[in-house]
Amino acid sequence: MENVDVASIYSLFTKDGLREFKYKNSVMKPAGTVEHGKKGAIFGFRSKKHMIDGRGVVLTSKEAILDNHDKFSHWTPNVYRYGTYTNENRLFTVGHSEKNLRQINTFYIDFDINHSSQSMSTNDILLASLDLGFMPTVIIKTDKGYQAYFVLDTPVFVTSKTNFKVIDVAKEISQNLRKYFADRLASVDLGCNHFGIARMPRQDNIVFYEPQYVYSFKNFLNWSMKQSELTNHTPNFTLLAGSKGKRQVDEPWFHLLLHKSHFNGKKGLMGRNNVMFTLALAYFSSGYSQETCEYNILEFNDRLESPIEPKEVIKIVKSAYSGSYQAASREYVKTLCRAWVSEGLTNEDLFVKQGWVKFKKKRSERQRSHLTEWAEDLMAYLSKKSTESKPYLTTTKKEIRASIGIPARSLDKLLKQLRAKNKVFYQVKSGRTGGIRIAAVKTLLAMLLSKKKEKRERFYSEIANLFALQSDRLRLLVKEVANRGESAVQGDLFEEDTG
Repeated sequence: MENVDVASIYSLFTKDGLREFKYKNSVMKPAGTVEHGKKGAIFGFRSKKHMIDGRGVVLTSKEAILDNHDKFSHWTPNVYRYGTYTNENRLFTVGHSEKNLRQINTFYIDFDINHSSQSMSTNDILLASLDLGFMPTVIIKTDKGYQAYFVLDTPVFVTSKTNFKVIDVAKEISQNLRKYFADRLASVDLGCNHFGIARMPRQDNIVFYEPQYVYSFKNFLNWSMKQSELTNHTPNFTLLAGSKGKRQVDEPWFHLLLHKSHFNGKKGLMGRNNVMFTLALAYFSSGYSQETCEYNILEFNDRLESPIEPKEVIKIVKSAYSGSYQAASREYVKTLCRAWVSEGLTNEDLFVKQGWVKFKKKRSERQRSHLTEWAEDLMAYLSKKSTESKPYLTTTKKEIRASIGIPARSLDKLLKQLRAKNKVFYQVKSGRTGGIRIAAVKTLLAMLLSKKKEKRERFYSEIANLFALQSDRLRLLVKEVANRGESAVQGDLFEEDTG
């Protein structure tokens, strides 16, 4: 990718973690400039062999990175508290360990396709990211495949105040991101250090860069918690995805207590410790990991008018996860809510009434498929038939019907529904020589996003002409991609009719 402003990339990554200028021998620092505040350090390595041997360079300023960036093959994109050398020769670095992390700025995914039978491209990563809801900030080409960076909008700091639990929570987010891509693409490295050494973005290896694709740690955490619900099940509890209220964290009482900030512990009155324990039991019974629970209860404690010591919070959570308890008691919950929220709260205010859950038959046991299942079949068909060079398909409705086994009237209904939801674009030509031109919208968006900005205009026009669209509709969809991670509850880009 030509003409990339690498200085802006390094600044986006390191944020305020490093000094702007070298402490000594700066050629960029304006006369009289004084930098205040304690800053951290990162590490650079000139080759993979040097990285393995631990022979690196301690970098404490953005100016130092720019002076050497084209000579480094690897770096640590997350900032450490300090960096030093093992001896006076200044060859071997010390300090790039988790315990020394100052701030977490980015997550990264390593795609190793050297030993895989599958091929992969930048488009494949972008396609998977569109479904994820978070777009990569930078994708670089490596000797073995690709690395995709997901940069945070603001850093999350590692502090003793939260008992360093942010590292455990960030690891869980990072691992869930890796699992997500491993389920969809080839050879994701699930075992490499989450916050260690990675490939350095340089002018000669960057294949995708979009600085507006940065998201908050909180939004990544919310997404990760939902991912964990699918896999982390507490023994003796049945969690039904999509059944609102089955989990205690979905019930109204949980949010009423979580968002209160004034509690005390007067004699004869259950106070903040009891509230924390009850919230922790709700996390436990809902299938969340202990690390995620600790992070959220520590955040809750920070919001209180009279917080307790972080070590006491950890003890409370540990007790809730000891296995001696199953879930928060309804009677206990009512007592707490009536004491601290409102005396007049009823069961209907606090709890979600549970009803029967009707399960549909397996598809193989039914004579007719649901429209949603045909939609999945059609999207899979388009994905298989489309290519990066030709992201749309020219065929006939008869061919589509034969391929996915859908009746004619159902196909017409399905196409209209998918177009209204921004999942497909299509254009039909009638007559004996007619047919249908159809494309998955996310495939077109991935193609657009992978192009340089100056070349996108031609593709906007081409796609708009192919499908008789207003080009503004495509521009709006591309713009929406950047905003999808802003909501704590991820919306689906391909469910809204934007006109």
